Amino acid sequence: MPTATVDLPLSFDVPEVFRDIDFALSAKDNTDKLVDELISLDPRPTDEQIAHAVLAQQSMYEMLSAAGAVYAGILLYGPTKEKPQTKFSSIMLTVTARPSELSNENTVRRLARTMGAIYPEAEVGVVRMSTGPAVLLTEETKVPRPVNLLTDDTKATTVRQLHVFVPIPGRLAMADFSIATENTADWDTCVDIVGQVCKSIRFTG
Repeated sequence: MPTATVDLPLSFDVPEVFRDIDFALSAKDNTDKLVDELISLDPRPTDEQIAHAVLAQQSMYEMLSAAGAVYAGILLYGPTKEKPQTKFSSIMLTVTARPSELSNENTVRRLARTMGAIYPEAEVGVVRMSTGPAVLLTEETKVPRPVNLLTDDTKATTVRQLHVFVPIPGRLAMADFSIATENTADWDTCVDIVGQVCKSIRFTG
């Protein structure tokens, strides 16, 4: 598991296609890594797209650090020589430590009821994984301007997110495994990715 900002008694595996945001590095160092990756793409993003990507990642870095992120990674994809019309897009995978009132199965049921009340338009449910019960929440959010890592225009966009809240044994805490993208056409791929990550969870405490 990549270097984390929070010490939790669990580990997990992330697909190699994701570029980790390393919280042990400064925001500038992470930005330099991103720029190097973008300018190596073929076709190369425009200077405007690269500038937007830099601003987006810096904001993301600060937000996730403050939220207690354990992991954050980005999968970039876009036009190729074979498919030049493909739009630049991104999938963001994060794992965040969140406080919990209880440390047993009751907290899962309570959280599911609370989430269902707070987010009435979201799909909320409880699933049993190999590690025990977890809460699933899928929601779509309209944002006034795109948050796509490489696109900057004035049109509203829809971001779809899936959260998997996993209780941590012996701790009043949960691990929030989340994946988000604007590219809803590839949503099944996102669900498969977060499913693979959750299957790899191992408690170490």
